[in-house]
Amino acid sequence: MQVEHLNEAVKVRADFQGGKVVPLVFKRKDKSHKVVRVNASWEDREGAQKLYFFSVTADSGDVYQLRLNGKDMTWYVDLVMMEG
Repeated sequence: MQVEHLNEAVKVRADFQGGKVVPLVFKRKDKSHKVVRVNASWEDREGAQKLYFFSVTADSGDVYQLRLNGKDMTWYVDLVMMEG
């Protein structure tokens, strides 16, 4: 498995319901990636700033780590894990 660290800002369409966030689709480099499975989610803090992390499998089969900054509601893709 090949891991690429990205730390790129991305646009994400997500469902916000019942105090939970579920990413549905994200756009990276003009290509949309549909989230087919949320593998894990967790929260962390950077000082007073709350960060939300998601390990997701995209329709390509690649696994991405997405991060939502709770302060300014910006999304990032931190890394991607690809086969081969």
